[in-house]
Amino acid sequence: MTQPNTKSNPIHHVVQSGYAELATHSDSCCDAGSAATTAQRMGYTDQEVASEAADGNLGVGCGNPGALAALKPGETVVDLGSGAGFDALLAAPKLGPDGRFIGVDMTPEMLAKARRNAVNAGYAQTVEFREGLIEALPITSNTVDVVISNCVINLSPDKPAVFSEAFRVLRSGGRLAVSDIVLTQPLPELVVQSEASWIACISGALTEEEYLEHLAAAGFVDVEFTRKPAACVFDLESPDPMLQRAREELGADAVSTYAETVYSYSIWARKP
Repeated sequence: MTQPNTKSNPIHHVVQSGYAELATHSDSCCDAGSAATTAQRMGYTDQEVASEAADGNLGVGCGNPGALAALKPGETVVDLGSGAGFDALLAAPKLGPDGRFIGVDMTPEMLAKARRNAVNAGYAQTVEFREGLIEALPITSNTVDVVISNCVINLSPDKPAVFSEAFRVLRSGGRLAVSDIVLTQPLPELVVQSEASWIACISGALTEEEYLEHLAAAGFVDVEFTRKPAACVFDLESPDPMLQRAREELGADAVSTYAETVYSYSIWARKP
């Protein structure tokens, strides 16, 4: 198995700090009701948000990549930026006792929370979480059936590396199923340079053209996607601390204006 890459850049530290705070204070900043409502907006069913996986739902994300991936018993799944383990705990019963779920995250506080949730839900034998960067996955090449991710790739400062790594770890015929934030047009430099907007999944997003070009350059084929306005996912009046920081830094009117160019994409692709 390859070793986790410890090299990072300032964006990693900004994102890690923001999500460490979310993991540490999630019980006070996001109640179960608001987290469930947000998850339902992202495409999770009532049954999923009320299941034993609920402890891993922090009310963040922009879609339901596990449903998009159509997971099967016995498969090995890697989650890029697995957070508190919501998608892992939903995937575990679909994968069954012969399947395996590996979550990769760079934030120790999130990893600790996810590991506790997996143990409490009874999935410690089939679900594991590894510390590492999604630009340098701690996963052996050609060993994975499915790579998923939920609103995390936009947070990376090196998207081509993320797609290349996803392609590397997948077996031939393996599939990529991700939910992510994608732009219809480039954002103004004011927003791009905003740390709060980066953590809120806005500043780091690619345009659709750029996203698809990077997927093709990595080697993926048969790319399909659907999209919906991010306003369907992000309630700009919500108590989400990421969005609160963005509103404070840029102003609520600016965030609302820029959000009109931000879409939630569900993207599927295959490794030949």
